[in-house]
Amino acid sequence: MRYRIVLAEVTRVSFDFDGTIETKRGQELAIKELEAGNDVWIITARDVADSRPVLKLADTLGIPHSKVVFTNGEDKWKYMIRYRIAKHYDNNAEQIKKINKHTDTKAILF
Repeated sequence: MRYRIVLAEVTRVSFDFDGTIETKRGQELAIKELEAGNDVWIITARDVADSRPVLKLADTLGIPHSKVVFTNGEDKWKYMIRYRIAKHYDNNAEQIKKINKHTDTKAILF
């Protein structure tokens, strides 16, 4: 079953943390998305107990903590639906496959 994402006026774009937005290339891409006027989120499988480096980077990039989501190891596709994410960057091929299978979010392998 595929769930449809209803896009808001501003495109919501999310990034995985580990191996994605934590890298220089990932941060440069996030800055480009922010400069384009997109609504940038961080959606990570990390446990909330390990949030410090994620929140620190969010602060550096100007991403509000309210737009940082910790899935605590759960599959991310459910969060794509919950937060109406249009595009997601991730370095985990399995998560990309599940997001593309279950949602209309454009999941991009980083």
